[in-house]
Amino acid sequence: MSQKKTAFGKLIGTLHLWLGLASGIVIIVLGLTGAIYVFTDELKPLVYQDRLFIQPENKPKLPLSQLLAAAQKAVGEKRPVTRVEISSQPDRTYIFRALKVDKDGFSHWDYYKYYFRAYVNPYNGKVVKLENSENEFFTVILGLHMRMLFGEKIGHAVVSYSVLAFVLILISGLVLWWPSKWNKSGTDKSFKIKWNAKWKRVNYDLHNVLGFYACVLLFMSAVTGLVWAFDWFEKGVKTIADGGKLAEVPAVFSDSTQNKDITAIDRVFATLQTDQPTAYGYLINFPAAGKLPINASTYLTGSNRYDRIQGQYDQFTGAKLRSRSFDELTNGEKAYAMNFDLHVGAWAGLTSKILTFFAGLICASLPVTGFVIWWGRRKKEVKGGKGVRGGKGGMVAPVRAGAGKVGRPAFVSMSSRLSEEEK
Repeated sequence: MSQKKTAFGKLIGTLHLWLGLASGIVIIVLGLTGAIYVFTDELKPLVYQDRLFIQPENKPKLPLSQLLAAAQKAVGEKRPVTRVEISSQPDRTYIFRALKVDKDGFSHWDYYKYYFRAYVNPYNGKVVKLENSENEFFTVILGLHMRMLFGEKIGHAVVSYSVLAFVLILISGLVLWWPSKWNKSGTDKSFKIKWNAKWKRVNYDLHNVLGFYACVLLFMSAVTGLVWAFDWFEKGVKTIADGGKLAEVPAVFSDSTQNKDITAIDRVFATLQTDQPTAYGYLINFPAAGKLPINASTYLTGSNRYDRIQGQYDQFTGAKLRSRSFDELTNGEKAYAMNFDLHVGAWAGLTSKILTFFAGLICASLPVTGFVIWWGRRKKEVKGGKGVRGGKGGMVAPVRAGAGKVGRPAFVSMSSRLSEEEK
């Protein structure tokens, strides 16, 4: 039985080590960028006051169609505006976006064919700021987080499979962390950092103990990341949430026999305000062409994204085609709607955001502390004696002093055992 446990431990240690080495740099970047992105909604109003805020006026705001025309003129007629973000607060600009991507592009800047945001004063229609958003700080942070600043084909694959590896790293790490004995000595090593120990022991504790405390939040962020990474994973989550059979919701379309009316978006916005006059804000997506509807989201609160009403409206007439609150969604749709808030830690307000922020920093530290553990033991084993296989660059398995047996190979350095030097 003990031999089987030893063999299993070696397998888990090997898996943990090599997956960590293979994905370490990406995990560091994802941890740091994720920690920053958690507080994007809180940071933007602080650093972008010049474009987000205006002096409210004692008069009605201009029609949305007129503001759209002003934004379209600013970005250029060859760059169609595709959506607008509207805050209910009287001192905020309307944010219009024109975006087109090239999924075959190699880098972040090849991926975006163009990406502009026009910040428009809703009282007078003036463009407060025209922003080239592909170079904007939070867009670059998101590009690092989602694609490592590569294009879609390379960057998405690198990040997706690194996140998949990270899920396995977390599971194997929990197995390695598990105390061999649940007495005071065993649990102290697993739950406490021995700050007065030598630096190798402190580094080990930072990896082992902090990794455990952040494990649940990191697992949640990683699994929700997989929902966006792989179509099969997204479909699987929705199917499980729907009870084993994916619920299908029929699509709705605009009446293309009607003439195009630019004021249709004014009627859509008026309907949104009438239905939910106390809403936190609105997001309206304009269809490029065809029979697709206008998609509009009414956000009921500023603390999360899932608590919203999703509606589709005829792009030619502005008539409501369908409107559903979160409670009216299928279970699969609810799971997907909550994915963003679970990923960024917004599911329990500011408290969960703070915890997710620190979990992101711990995530970025784990490959570093893990590498230090592995490298230190590897150097010690290589230096400690003659191995079975010699030669430059060869794998060395040292012989322990005073024993006739070959010592454990380097891959067990990621196990939960500590050497005497590190205690």
